Amino acid sequence: MPTVILATSNGTGMGHLARAAATALAAGEQFDPVLFSLSQALPLVRTSLGLRGEYCPSSQRRFMTSVDWHEYLAARITALIDETAATVFAFDGAFPYYGVALARRRRPDVAFVWVRRAMWKPGANVAALRKRLMFDAVLEPGDLAAEADRGATAGATDVIRVPPVTLLERVERLPKEQARAELGLDQQRPTALVTLRTQGSEAAMAAVRAILADENWQIALTRSPISGGDLGLDDRLEKRVTRLHGVFPLVRYQAAFDIAVTETGYNSFHEMLLGGVPTVFVPTDAAVTDDQAARACWAAEHRLALTAPEKDPGRVGGAVSRLLDASVRSELARRLADLPEPDGAAAAATALADVAGNFSGHRFSAGERAEMARAAVRPVVERVAGARAVATARRLLGRRQEPVPRLKGRVAFVEAAEREVVSGASPVEDLLPGASGEYRRRREDIARDFYPSL
Repeated sequence: MPTVILATSNGTGMGHLARAAATALAAGEQFDPVLFSLSQALPLVRTSLGLRGEYCPSSQRRFMTSVDWHEYLAARITALIDETAATVFAFDGAFPYYGVALARRRRPDVAFVWVRRAMWKPGANVAALRKRLMFDAVLEPGDLAAEADRGATAGATDVIRVPPVTLLERVERLPKEQARAELGLDQQRPTALVTLRTQGSEAAMAAVRAILADENWQIALTRSPISGGDLGLDDRLEKRVTRLHGVFPLVRYQAAFDIAVTETGYNSFHEMLLGGVPTVFVPTDAAVTDDQAARACWAAEHRLALTAPEKDPGRVGGAVSRLLDASVRSELARRLADLPEPDGAAAAATALADVAGNFSGHRFSAGERAEMARAAVRPVVERVAGARAVATARRLLGRRQEPVPRLKGRVAFVEAAEREVVSGASPVEDLLPGASGEYRRRREDIARDFYPSL
């Protein structure tokens, strides 16, 4: 059985990692999946779904300079490919890192696949399309709102398109009573799921106030494994709010919720619609590439959901109040029931298995060689000129200065590290469970090359 590495970028949410997890669960006997993620939520996914995988710190952790980090990433990728004898490396992210390109160059006998979600904002991320050259295939997870796509990838013809990829088709959903019991929710009250960014969010406060204005309702308020916050509710209202800490995957408990108020990212959008949950979608401006507004408008135009802009808390509160009306919820639920059963994860797994079975080696085109040469200029210049000269040049050009690496404590090597460990201040080298002694020695060599404290 071939091995496929399902790699994900850091991202601002769980979309990349959830898609990779869904594909891994759907692999069956087609291939052996191994996750490789820059997200600190990987340990949670690994534990909750019983998947095998390895965490790699992103450049945002600032344990080393960005130039060194890309070399480090390439070393980590190639080491994992060699250890697992992987035949496919599938990267899910909007902008493939230079470190991925370096690994591509060093392992031409391995198929590199770009898992590239569509629905980009018009004009956003166009430069990333040059990275297409280094991949042997592009796998595009489908989007229910595809007809509203006006981004740079909308007309792409060199892609493998599959239906929407979600965990819905691979995770057993608990019955309503059991789901509420496990989450600590009142069995008798109708329940609203609120997953908006809570840190200083007026939109989230408006949604919460609108729900709590009806004394019958209770709220399940998530705090993402990546970010958190506090709405600052008083004691009286807190009694009807249950905070869900580290609950993953949320689709397992979907039957507990009568309505939802969420952002319009790929995950939440498809999980709520395909799961039949009447929803108010609140597209966030924090999404750099993802066209959440177009997705939300499509759902509203097709009368599958309500929507309101994040920057207008009054409209958010009004939309939520409308959703509390039983007749509105009933009509939305009726229309949602007509949507197709989700099967994108199975299709994605089959597509990757086909790539593994038909790949015969990567040929570097003239355009790809030129792109690699351009990408290689910056690290060479920075190494020759030195950090001080580069900082001066960036200042003169009016560009953001790169933060100084902040390395605290010694590097720890941990097999299947817990979430609290990988998110700590000290660097952690997370080792694939069951890896060989030779792999550990190689990882120690890599760490010595990039962490000065070793």
